[in-house]
Amino acid sequence: MDKQMILLLGVMAITFVYTTGRETKRNKKLCIQVITVVLACFSGLRSWWMGDLIKYYTLYTECNGVGWRDRVFENYTNIGIRLLFRGAGFFGMSFEICIFIIAAFIAITLGVLIYKYSPSPYWSYLMFIAMGFYIFTFSGLKQTCAMGFVMLAMIEILNNRPGKFLIWTFIAGAFHAPAFIFLAAYPVAKKKMDGMYIAIMALVIGAVYLFRGQIVELLAEAYYEGEKFYAASGTIGGRALMMIFIMAFGLFMRPLRRDDVTYRQVFNLMVVAVIIQYFSMYDNVFSRLSDYYYQFIVLFMPLIMEEGEHQALVQPERKNTIRYFTHNSYVLIGIIITLFALWYYSSYIGSSQTILQDFRFLWQIDPYSLYGQ
Repeated sequence: MDKQMILLLGVMAITFVYTTGRETKRNKKLCIQVITVVLACFSGLRSWWMGDLIKYYTLYTECNGVGWRDRVFENYTNIGIRLLFRGAGFFGMSFEICIFIIAAFIAITLGVLIYKYSPSPYWSYLMFIAMGFYIFTFSGLKQTCAMGFVMLAMIEILNNRPGKFLIWTFIAGAFHAPAFIFLAAYPVAKKKMDGMYIAIMALVIGAVYLFRGQIVELLAEAYYEGEKFYAASGTIGGRALMMIFIMAFGLFMRPLRRDDVTYRQVFNLMVVAVIIQYFSMYDNVFSRLSDYYYQFIVLFMPLIMEEGEHQALVQPERKNTIRYFTHNSYVLIGIIITLFALWYYSSYIGSSQTILQDFRFLWQIDPYSLYGQ
């Protein structure tokens, strides 16, 4: 069995044990701590002889070579990763340590987000791994760092702290310029559900459809150095359709209510993710761009799968507006979603073999003997 699938099944087993036991804050914290260590070690102890990590190693050596100033400060675009590499080299840290630090950072920020706002670590970690976010962290170091800081920015959205939200988002943009697209997240998340909200969404969707070509040019100019993109098809992609289906399913399970604040804010960000994903018909980079928003399916899925009785227990003021289903209904739906997630992840692994076929742990290969050949 593929080691990636073994990891997912192991994480599912750990979180399932928590779910079937006493769901106290202490047990939740312990569960998340264990998963954080597992994810950090599995990813952080990998060899850098795979995918884009080889290019990152070259960048690391350039940031710590004789002409490091010219390389680190050649421009301000994505300067965060170069500063990280330079700082690591200055303190005598190897590239392997940089990889582990980044792996631990994303695992810890994810854990904090889940501990604070997810009612179910099981659904959160299943979505994070099965939807491909975890595998992407193996090679995309710049965006991995940026997505970690975006998670911290999301916490500030839910805490109603716009100042700290801006700080974390700008740090994310320093690592990966496309992360600046998350600046729109705060006003979007805070938009209340009213007639104006529906009108704005309809206007945005209409504008995206009518002016998609011009919008792609603007995004390419702002984030991808003027790179040209051309539509591969005139239809919406399969991933976008899946995202729309999940949102529709969410509305059925947990209808939007003004007083259901956290769920409403997360739902608003899911809408933005779908809109950005629509542009994936031009190039896959727009899927990566939408991930800055769609990664919060780690909150969305647990919220829509939170049983009505539990919602009423946590927010008794909402008990009369909650949609209730039987416990057996949640179990049956949960089994279906789990099976779909396993199938989707298996397909994702199959389509990512270009990267994953070179996945090795530190003790399995000596990349320095291969570098430069």
